Amino acid sequence: MNASLETLFPDHVHTDENIVTALNHQDIVVALSAALKTQDVAVLHMLYPRTDARTHRSLDALVDVLHGHGLHEVADLIAQEAHYLLFKDPVKAWKAFHEIRNDSLAIGVHLYYHGLVGEAAERALDKDAHRKA
Repeated sequence: MNASLETLFPDHVHTDENIVTALNHQDIVVALSAALKTQDVAVLHMLYPRTDARTHRSLDALVDVLHGHGLHEVADLIAQEAHYLLFKDPVKAWKAFHEIRNDSLAIGVHLYYHGLVGEAAERALDKDAHRKA
């Protein structure tokens, strides 16, 4: 991959006079997912709140559900509280995203796909996950 500041972050000012630019977390993850677009890599950003035993029960329940659906690698990474999950398979990414979002009230997840975030990323991933072979 041949990346430059201009291609990774096109919305930022890149001139010889500007020696620094500010980025936020979302800028970086969107750029990563855009750079991996041709490989159909989905990025799930996991949010694990630090609250109480209820959160851990929710985490354990989610891990059990993921194992039950055959998503063993995903379940193991979530049990370890991995913050970013990179999927090379849109079908598995779609399935994991929906299981996480629907089966846990305490654990949050944000989807980044093809340089998109939110509903646009969900639509693009849904389309790729369900396209006819």
